[in-house]
Amino acid sequence: MLDELDLNILKKLKENSLKPFVKIARELNVSEGTIRQRIKKLVKSGVIKRFTVDVDASSAGLPLVAFVILNVEPDSLKSVAEEVGKIENVVEVHEIHTFGDLLLKVRVKSLKELGELVAQKIRSIKSVSVQYVIPVLNVWKDSPL
Repeated sequence: MLDELDLNILKKLKENSLKPFVKIARELNVSEGTIRQRIKKLVKSGVIKRFTVDVDASSAGLPLVAFVILNVEPDSLKSVAEEVGKIENVVEVHEIHTFGDLLLKVRVKSLKELGELVAQKIRSIKSVSVQYVIPVLNVWKDSPL
């Protein structure tokens, strides 16, 4: 279980994972050693999976977000999920059971590139049919937490 201090540490790291432990400690009114040990515990327990960079996709040349809903043959779900997860522009893969079997979040440069991604990479996967391709008009919030 995470306590309030753990949640506050995660919030500080999410804002800036390069912030020195001593500054986080000062902001949270605890010792630097406490911060160091808590972060070590959060990493060891798997709460923190990795330290990474939060890239602005539009600035990196991938301004278009779209969701793709796939129907997948029942015995192929896991292998298809793994295969589509290897496609560079597919940034998320979720299993669903409402309007299809897999929900993909993709980021691309343009509608043309979205069409090529669907036609050439996704539709070429055995056991897959594309049910919906939904380009996003505006992103109001996009955050992992």
